[in-house]
Parts: sequence; structure tokens; C-alpha cells
Amino acid sequence: MVLHLQAFNTPPPKREGSGELVVGLWGQPPSPSDKVTMIRQSSLTRLGVMINTAVNKRSSHSGNGDIQWCFSQVKGTLDDDVTEADIISCVEFNHDGDLLATGDKGGRVVIFQRDPISKNCIPRRGEYNVYSTFQSHEPEFDYLKSLEIEEKINKIRWLKRKNQAHFLLSTNDKTIKLWKVSERDKRVEGYNTKEENGQTRDPSCITALRVPIIKP
Repeated sequence: MVLHLQAFNTPPPKREGSGELVVGLWGQPPSPSDKVTMIRQSSLTRLGVMINTAVNKRSSHSGNGDIQWCFSQVKGTLDDDVTEADIISCVEFNHDGDLLATGDKGGRVVIFQRDPISKNCIPRRGEYNVYSTFQSHEPEFDYLKSLEIEEKINKIRWLKRKNQAHFLLSTNDKTIKLWKVSERDKRVEGYNTKEENGQTRDPSCITALRVPIIKP
């Protein structure tokens, strides 16, 4: 199985006022049943290293009515010596909560996929594994405005899924990019010991070595 990424660039619309982008620190899966299943970015973390997910402890409530929650997954360890480019700048779930995308100040995007085992267990847990990593933006210079454009990812947004592919928007201060994330299965042809239909070949008929070929 091969993961394919396709990018399409488009300039962002003009913004009124200060032009600042508001980046939320909290994101949550859209499922209405998971009222307190949340993910929080750590202020000083390496890319994709520290992701803390919280799960609902439905059987435990405090006296003031607040729902209790606890960490269910921590990736890596907190490092006091953090590179600026590795600081996570945005976090976004897709619409069903199965995919999670993070962007950092180095212009990289990391996509995490929810573990199906943790999704189906009781109580439900939100454990995620790395699905894909790619460079979304690079630093550039706007010669017309004499302005240096950072590669920092300001915002990530998933589009509603219409087919087997996923579409993801990422933006810095200048360019919005549309990413198509899809999987394609490849088949192997030209086996030595079996025919194309899967039947085993007669060893006496094998007279030469064939190198299998991978085709999409």
C-alpha cells in the first residue's frame, strides 16, 4: 500500500483588521457522543513527539459536576531544549475523529491515525499512530513587499470526505495549500512459483528466473 500526497497552491483571501490568524489550542472530534474527548498541544514540544489525549471517565464525577479526565497517550518525552521549528503551532481533527493533523513552525505537517483497537475498546480510548509526515511550506521572500514569509503553519483544516481520499488545507501567512491524501494498492506480477491467477506452477516447467514486477 502506497500513500500519495498531492498539493495545490492558492493565495489566501485578503484579511481585514490586524490580519492576525487566531490559532486555537484545543481541538476535538466532532462526534457528539464524545463530549470531553480532547487533544491538547503542548506549548514546548517536538514535532509529533508530545501529543496528550484525554478520555472521558464516565464513572467518575466530582462533587461540583465537573467530568474527570486523564491522559491516555503520551508520545515521547518533554525536552527542555526545544528547537523553534519543532514547536507545534496548530492541531486539527477530521470530521469523524479518525485522523489528526498537526502543523509546526518548521512548515511540516504530521497526520496521525486513530488506532482501531483503541476505538472499539470499552471504555473508548483515543490512541493515535503516525500515518504520514510531509513538508507543507518553505520559507520564502516577497520581493514586492520586501517581506520575509515564515514557513510556520498557521492553520490546518480538513475538508468533508466525498470519496476514499482525504483533503487537507494548510496555510502560512501567504499561501494556502490543498493536499490530497490517498492510498493505492499495488499488485505484484511475474512470480516464479505461481501463475497470475494464483495457481502454483509445476516446478518442472520453471526453466528461468523471473523477477516479480510491481504494478499499480
